[in-house]
Amino acid sequence: MKKYILKNTLLCLTIILSMMLSACSSSSSFLSGKTDSSGTLSDSQGSNSDMKKLSFSEIEKLAEDCVYHVHWYTSTEGDFSAGTSFIMDSEKFGEKILVTAFHYLVPDGEEGSFKGKDLPNFVQKGTLSYAKSKKSAGSSLKSCIIIEDAQAVPIIDKDVAAFTLYNSSGLKTLTLSTHPVKNGDKLYLLASLWKGEDLHENCVYEGEAILDIDGELTFRLDKKYDTTGASGGPIVNEYGEVIAIHMASTRDNSLMYGHSSESFLAQINAGTVSDIVYPST
Repeated sequence: MKKYILKNTLLCLTIILSMMLSACSSSSSFLSGKTDSSGTLSDSQGSNSDMKKLSFSEIEKLAEDCVYHVHWYTSTEGDFSAGTSFIMDSEKFGEKILVTAFHYLVPDGEEGSFKGKDLPNFVQKGTLSYAKSKKSAGSSLKSCIIIEDAQAVPIIDKDVAAFTLYNSSGLKTLTLSTHPVKNGDKLYLLASLWKGEDLHENCVYEGEAILDIDGELTFRLDKKYDTTGASGGPIVNEYGEVIAIHMASTRDNSLMYGHSSESFLAQINAGTVSDIVYPST
């Protein structure tokens, strides 16, 4: 565990300069829309005025029911727990799939060469537990979805991994956003953080969006939060829809970065299920 906390911390530090430059050079325009779970682009002018904003307690319930940790078993790094995950329905694959960050599933020393095609042979199996309660979810990884262009940070808009699951019928899913993300929009990071000040037992951290462009969401939380362990965790809007998955932060926690839902969904939908089937646990 300590090894992977350090590894995630170092990965975050490596992206500081590139992220700061990206945030400074990006225009003030935002993505015109999001893709829904079928992989089709929604009407960017559609209104969300008829949707109900969730109360904070309802957001807490999402974190309790829909956010997971995975205990990973791998071919060369042994077994470990790292990062955060969530489950979504996939029309493309006809079943529920687990979505998370790619970068903590990269073997030490192979950050530059390890790609999505290498993941099925590296991961050997994995078991799911609820991030808040730590109780077993009764489900495990079945197969890896091969995402050929997946890469570790600092390539934020390529950093995604996905898996099919055993025994997932009883697990709750999150819906992807179909609405534009605007500067100042309220958002929530749903994750069980590993260290830092004032960690929330409810696994909910409120923030605001800054920029959502080219597959990368820039957002802000309170600077006191250290987001170690949050990579792969869902970032949801006020309607409880996933707008991105968390990836990294600057050294001083002044800015956070996520992989936008439109981008990671397109990559997942372009993937194929590996022929390698993991043992059920």
